[in-house]
Amino acid sequence: MEMKKVHKIVAVMIFIFASIIYLMTMAPTMSFWDCGEFIACSYRMAVPHPPGAPLFLLVGRLFTLLPIGHDIAFRTNLISVFSSSLTIMFLYLIIVHLIREWKGELKEKSDWLLAIFSGIIGSLTFAFTHSFWFNSAESEVYAASMLFTSLIVWLIMVWSSKSEEPGNERYLLMISYMIGLAIGVHLLNILAIPFVALIYYFKKYDYNIKTFLIMTGITMVIMLAIYPGMVKMVPKLALNIGAAGLVIFFIAILWMSVWAIKNKKTVYALIFTSVLLIAIGYSTYATIYIRSNLNPRIDENNPENVENFIKYIDREQYGEHSITDRYDVWKTSPKGRYYHSTLDFFWNYQVKKMYIRYFLWQFVGLDQDETNVNFYQFFALPLLLGLLGLYWQARRDPKRALAVFALFFMTGLAIILYLNQPDPQPRERDYSYVGSFFAFSIWVGLGFAGIMEMLKDAVFKNTKELKPIVGYVVFLALLLIVPVNMLARNFHTHNRTGNYVAWDYSYNMLQSCEPNGILFTNGDNDTFPLWYLQEVENVRKDVRIVNLSLLNTDWYIRQLRDEEPRVPMRMSDVDIDHVGVRRWKTQKVSVEVPKTYSEKELAEFNKDFGAKTLSVPDKIEFTVKPAINSRYGGLLRTQDMMILNIITANHWKRPVYFAVTVPKSNLLSGLSNYLRQDGLVYKLVPYKNWGFSPDRLRKNLLSVYRYRNLANPNVYFNANIKSLLQNYRSGFLRLTEFYLKNNRKDQAKYILSEMDKKISPSVIPITYPLRAWIAGLRISVDSTYVDTVLADDSEDRYLPFIGKNLLFYHNAKQAAKLLEKAYELSPADPRTLGLLLNAYEMNGNDKKAAESLEQWLRIRPNDPNAKKMLASIKKRMAEKAAKH
Repeated sequence: MEMKKVHKIVAVMIFIFASIIYLMTMAPTMSFWDCGEFIACSYRMAVPHPPGAPLFLLVGRLFTLLPIGHDIAFRTNLISVFSSSLTIMFLYLIIVHLIREWKGELKEKSDWLLAIFSGIIGSLTFAFTHSFWFNSAESEVYAASMLFTSLIVWLIMVWSSKSEEPGNERYLLMISYMIGLAIGVHLLNILAIPFVALIYYFKKYDYNIKTFLIMTGITMVIMLAIYPGMVKMVPKLALNIGAAGLVIFFIAILWMSVWAIKNKKTVYALIFTSVLLIAIGYSTYATIYIRSNLNPRIDENNPENVENFIKYIDREQYGEHSITDRYDVWKTSPKGRYYHSTLDFFWNYQVKKMYIRYFLWQFVGLDQDETNVNFYQFFALPLLLGLLGLYWQARRDPKRALAVFALFFMTGLAIILYLNQPDPQPRERDYSYVGSFFAFSIWVGLGFAGIMEMLKDAVFKNTKELKPIVGYVVFLALLLIVPVNMLARNFHTHNRTGNYVAWDYSYNMLQSCEPNGILFTNGDNDTFPLWYLQEVENVRKDVRIVNLSLLNTDWYIRQLRDEEPRVPMRMSDVDIDHVGVRRWKTQKVSVEVPKTYSEKELAEFNKDFGAKTLSVPDKIEFTVKPAINSRYGGLLRTQDMMILNIITANHWKRPVYFAVTVPKSNLLSGLSNYLRQDGLVYKLVPYKNWGFSPDRLRKNLLSVYRYRNLANPNVYFNANIKSLLQNYRSGFLRLTEFYLKNNRKDQAKYILSEMDKKISPSVIPITYPLRAWIAGLRISVDSTYVDTVLADDSEDRYLPFIGKNLLFYHNAKQAAKLLEKAYELSPADPRTLGLLLNAYEMNGNDKKAAESLEQWLRIRPNDPNAKKMLASIKKRMAEKAAKH
């Protein structure tokens, strides 16, 4: 068979193979973070968070109409699946093109095999890197963005091989259009322009320092002309001149393009037509403007006029920080104190932690905690092969090696320099640097070519060509130890099959609320999935989600006030226009409570805990402290003022809730005393320290909530999800504790049993401090369980905490057994000794208390408190002996 045909078949097979793997591991429904918002906005053609992704939404809308699967999220997830598999195919083609460019032409079968085998190894290695595979499984923009990057790189390689043919300019024009379209997905694609420029330069010009610097300057101008130039300036043109200005802009570019083509001004025609095509691609942003004017339920930043649209494109709601002032970012970082200098912060945090660590995840390995590098996962073989490919290309084809390095640098370390990120970030940012991993994977593929060339030069010096068997053996060996090994090692941790946590968790949160509730949420993860359920699956649309982060913005406050279901507030347009932080001194704040509502809640309180003599409050009162301490004094955030405003204006007419994921630092200070846990939400109630409602909690945990596959060992859950799911256990444990305190051990035991059935400890490990809490409760409902704890060495570190919990439950007998072992393991720990002495005192065992203190004094003979305590115990023992 002709090798060119074999090459095309291999490309198609790579696409099919990657598609199968990605389909096998794709998320069955919505995932956390931005996915829920993107799916909802695709389905409803709404406006997501800035700067938006209009092309992604348009394509997403088409995918929601596919007659496959009952789940809309499943359909939109397919965008990432096929974007990713196409990217892998293009990477294969790029590697083959690079070898073809180096060879001049692939004539011999051995040359074709060299190129094809290199392409297979490089493309499949990238296919199974952690971050790229993760992006392939969910409805996020990064897989689609990477498709555009690979397409742009491939197109310039095709142009390079056809640059002497008539009409070769069409490839450059296609690149321009792809860049314009890519802006409607993500701006990362602009970083591929230096690669394009270098390939063009080395093809058209002989290298010298002057022309190289000119090319570099032109490349920078082109990038700045696109962003921030066209992306930000075109809307500002409309603001300053009006819509007519945009029309004139497009007509002028079109006229210049036509003029240049008619007059055969090739360079000018290429420039003007490229600008026109970029502008046409960028025009997908008109979708944002048009849809915002129709006021969809999700309408972030409300970019329905040019002024708001500019703020949307500029990402104003996220604030600004200097990309050059690294000192300021270091000093203002919440964890900046851990770094000794600006250089220390830049290198150890921004470079090592926020890039090099991510890079090593891909080509060295990722630990089980999904945070640290694990050398033993891949034994750094992909990294070594890539470094070999870099070395080989730099020696044999330095011009194109420089182009690949430009792509590697611009999509990696250059982003670090540009973002100037503070410490900490809300989540891992490895997805931002996938373009850099893509570039390195080119070198991984070229590593095979490097090995074969070195074998030819070093081992077979007198042989013109290597024997085919050598190439096959090396190829199969590298295929097995690099991409196949990565596939095998990463498959389970990247398999989302059966993972419904985001859907179920959001559903459970909404179902925790009474009708027409107002639910305050913290950030993306407890907001966007709820939006998805409401907008796409019509689940509990009566509940109004109020995102605390967005509550600091004027446009969001206005939407909450004016759009159904409306949130009660006392805010005029003038008030909203002037929202911002306010000076604040610590003071008491009160909110009136209608008598009828207090009496209604009192009836439920008495039902939960038995009739008590409680006065019916006419108000709740709490102390509000400044949320921000600055050199100007205490400040209160807009969100804090708005929480107070909404609660007051609501006048207890609608139930008010806070998600359990809202940290205390994001709550209005002092309000937590009036929050009652009803499952995954806290309800605002008029009675202080209510804690939780046993009946509501039981109903939600046992009858309402969904826990799909949380007891299925075949389903993988990452560390973040395992941590989040502990919130369920907290509810079960509070309920168990309630029954235990009320001498209902059978019910306490039943609740613990149900917790393990729904959330298996073998699938979702119990984390500290819940581990100690659970062990204490298990022993309290079944004293024989203490033997299980004592026999389990993995529990040793938790023994003091379990013992402390048992003392709280007045189970001193079992506590003493655990604390004796804990003290034996750590005889110099004063905390453990103190707990053990408390247990002995509760048991009335003075003899053992004295023995423990004597043992302590042998280690610490000069401890005056221990001496005093021992003397007191011995005196008590003597008095008891005298009585008998």
